[in-house]
This record gives sequence, C-alpha cells and structure tokens, in this order.
Amino acid sequence: MTYTIQLQGITIGHTELEHPDATKGVARGSFHPATDYQLVQDVFGLYAEAVPERPGKVTDPKKLERYYRARDALGLELMDPDGRTVGDTTLHVYQRTVSRQKRLEIEVRTSDPVFWQGTSREP
Repeated sequence: MTYTIQLQGITIGHTELEHPDATKGVARGSFHPATDYQLVQDVFGLYAEAVPERPGKVTDPKKLERYYRARDALGLELMDPDGRTVGDTTLHVYQRTVSRQKRLEIEVRTSDPVFWQGTSREP
C-alpha cells in the first residue's frame, strides 16, 4: 500500500511503510520524495546535521531542538491509499547510508487503530 505525505495539501513524497511494528506503534520504510519535497528538505536537513549516521550520537543538541520545533510546525499529514488522513502521527524523514548509497527513509509513529488493522500490520 502506498501512503502519501502531504504539507497543507501538497504532496511531498510517498512510502510503502514496509516495516511496521504495531507493538511499538512505529512503521518505517523507504521515502520517495516528490518534486515539492524541496519545501521541507531544509527542515529534515537539520536532523542530519545534528545527528551523525550512528544513532544516539547527537553532535548539536540546539540544532536538534530546532529540528523538532520546525518539523512539528510543518503539520505534515500521512494519507492512506484511500485518501484518509492517518490520525495522531509523527513523521520523521532521514537519510541513511546503506552499502555506500544514501537513501531517504521515513519513520511514522501513530496510535491510529485503523492504521494498525489488517493482518499485514499486526504484530
């Protein structure tokens, strides 16, 4: 299933959320930016500057705080394949290096029970 990420009705990207974990309320997957991703790219770039590729090692706590404030102010929405807004979500786009290739990934935290329904998303 393809999910769409929107900023005030503007599509900034898509994801399949290939790795759901209902027990943690988190789904992850590859992020495929749309042309309008450029509208939010600088916000997610703050995270890349504040946290190096090794998780847990924050190099710039003030920049990380700026990132969280800016990201939350965007009001991004996750839309399911039927065009329904997935409720109670926090979206986080980050760059990950795998086999020397950099790719964008997305992490979605949600407690929306409709999102977690269905056998493919159950723990």
